[in-house]
Amino acid sequence: MALRSGRSATVSPISRVVSRPQHLQRRICTVAAAQKDAFPSGPYPVPQGPVAHFYRETEQWPTAETVQLQQHDLNEVEYVDLVVAGAGPAGVAVASRVAAAGFSVCVVDPEPLAHWPNNYGVWLDEFQAMGLEDCLHVIWPKAKVWLNSEADGEKFLNRPFGRVDRPKMKRILLERCVASGVTFLNAKVSGVTHGGGSSAVQLADGREIRGSLVLDATGHSRRLVQYDKKFDPGFQGAYGIVAEVESHPFALDTMLFMDWRDDHTHVAGLEAMRAANAALPTFLYAMPFTKNLVFLEETSLVSRPAVDFPELKERLDARLKHLGIKVTKVLEEEYCLIPMGGVLPKHPQRVLAIGGTAGMVHPSTGFMISRMMGAAPTVADAIVDQLSRPADKATDAGAALRPSSEAEADSMAAAVWAATWPMERIRQRAFFTFGMDVLLSLNLVQIREFFRAFFSLSDFHWHGFLSTRLSLPQLIVFGLTLFWKSSNQARMSLLQLGIPGLVVMLGGLAPTLNAQYYPDTLSLKERKDAVDAAARSAAAAARAAADAASDAAAYVSASSSGADMAVAEVVEKALTTSNTK
Repeated sequence: MALRSGRSATVSPISRVVSRPQHLQRRICTVAAAQKDAFPSGPYPVPQGPVAHFYRETEQWPTAETVQLQQHDLNEVEYVDLVVAGAGPAGVAVASRVAAAGFSVCVVDPEPLAHWPNNYGVWLDEFQAMGLEDCLHVIWPKAKVWLNSEADGEKFLNRPFGRVDRPKMKRILLERCVASGVTFLNAKVSGVTHGGGSSAVQLADGREIRGSLVLDATGHSRRLVQYDKKFDPGFQGAYGIVAEVESHPFALDTMLFMDWRDDHTHVAGLEAMRAANAALPTFLYAMPFTKNLVFLEETSLVSRPAVDFPELKERLDARLKHLGIKVTKVLEEEYCLIPMGGVLPKHPQRVLAIGGTAGMVHPSTGFMISRMMGAAPTVADAIVDQLSRPADKATDAGAALRPSSEAEADSMAAAVWAATWPMERIRQRAFFTFGMDVLLSLNLVQIREFFRAFFSLSDFHWHGFLSTRLSLPQLIVFGLTLFWKSSNQARMSLLQLGIPGLVVMLGGLAPTLNAQYYPDTLSLKERKDAVDAAARSAAAAARAAADAASDAAAYVSASSSGADMAVAEVVEKALTTSNTK
């Protein structure tokens, strides 16, 4: 949805970073700050004052001529600090940040300049908080939901929405990679093995590239990560088009977030569609660009199995006919299938992950791009922190500049996983998955009642839920408030349909109550707390020394006459001798 410095660009082996112990405290603080920024409590505030409608054409997609990626030469460099599999938004964002810290990074992708196929819609406040608002080519001051065709079925959401300029965002991220020295290997990953403290990524053409750490950013293909339980997600399916039309009925300053109306099925010959939609409802998601240009998408919020694309296309065609929208030209066609919920990859494990392959899709909504881009600094800084461990050890003891054993490499990977999926995030996701299980069971009437109650909640709660920023206690309050605001009939439905999902959620939460969920691994917060404590201790010692010197000086001044003159001279001489030393 849909709901979804100047330095050489050459790559040398790991020796690029030899020692930066003087920067270690700053780096750890940076990591912790990035984690905090990526997951504050509650939603970011809606920008103050009115937000004007904004539209511009998207950029052209970057090409080999406009963005000159540095190709990786395996004959020259067969070992790097970090291998990133996948050149999607999350993968290249992490790659550029790790390389900017001085480490060698190679991104492996068969077509690193390929177009990103999925449409990305985001809440404006989320992209503003990450400094990415310049990557939006449309901003709507408000969004709207149609629950039904009744007088009270239209609800406006006072939260600006935007559409990502994918070509521009890709260009910016790739340019960061070029500036930081990331190299690209045009190949497809086929597997990975580990041994002796390093990892070997096998390529489909028979070659391999080795590294200290490996990050799987291959999206929903999940090429390298492993699971220890059956992966059985729900699916959000959507068929959409960017189309030139004769006209459309949508206000240009309003994004149509959800339209659950089913009037288009109330015509002769569409009885089967009407029945199917009543049991497994889909909604229209519309982004008006101009009076004659619009993005239209028929979306199944979540189902298991997925709604077929031909059925989604048929429902969209019927809806457009009912709305009187005549398409004159289809500029883009989107087939979107997003796994939602399901178990997380086994963690910790040696292969790291981000984005869809790490299970970062919102299990209840399908939102993903903001969550991924918000997590990228946290994951990248955790990788930098861990890659610095062997480098700093080498400076202190003359050891190798890479992990020297499987145990060391395992420990490094576990620390990154702990930063990627901290306890609070895991607990939060369990609640979201519970929400998905409820949504899987709702028919059209029930889902209308659900969203009537949902969008009657405070901005804090519905913003925070959609943006994955509510802590577990806040989510519990969210759930109780949603239940209280629901109609009696909706409450009965939630009770009947929610019990199985509640049992699953409690089962998912149980392991997080164990203090050894990530054994022998310090969290980023614990590392930052240690640095802060050391800084406070040093500051206190400095203040104590300054106070002692001040007291001695005052005593000298007060004793500089009469019988105490000799004593003062002795004290002053002692201070002078101490300062000289």
